[in-house]
Amino acid sequence: MLRLSEPFETKRIKYRLLDIKDIEVVCRQFSDPDMCKYFSDPPCDLDEAKGIIEHYQNPEAKGHLRYGMFDKETNTFLGTCGYHYWDRELNQVEIGYDIWKNYWKHGYISEALPVLINICFEHLGVDCIYILTHPQNIASMASVRKFGFKECEPCRHIEEEQKCMKLMRSEWCNKE
Repeated sequence: MLRLSEPFETKRIKYRLLDIKDIEVVCRQFSDPDMCKYFSDPPCDLDEAKGIIEHYQNPEAKGHLRYGMFDKETNTFLGTCGYHYWDRELNQVEIGYDIWKNYWKHGYISEALPVLINICFEHLGVDCIYILTHPQNIASMASVRKFGFKECEPCRHIEEEQKCMKLMRSEWCNKE
């Protein structure tokens, strides 16, 4: 079974936990106005980037995990993906991802989502995976729809306007 803190690879992507040497790219990722248009408030400074990295260290038995994604051949930072808001009582978890804008529409999310979905269903054992996204983030909604996510009522309380899309384990298992 996959140990969450261990690096692994897919066809084009290396996944590993973020560490302090990634502080510059994490800061860039969460500071750029184009990147943050749908998911955070820029700017992120180096202290906040360090906090993000530290928050996601040692994921075993925590309710959150974030991998850095890197190109297998060049080791270029592509973005991050992971889960948060793991609700053991409701047996559900929220996933999230972000790809650096130079790599949008290159198929990296389509490669990363099945990995993330399998981690959530197999490692966490949840019955429901959901994503919250800005209503204007059409590309993100289209990406998850390809894997069976369907629009639903919010799976947790949120203040800002977001679309919630979920995938049930039974629907995923039937696709395989």
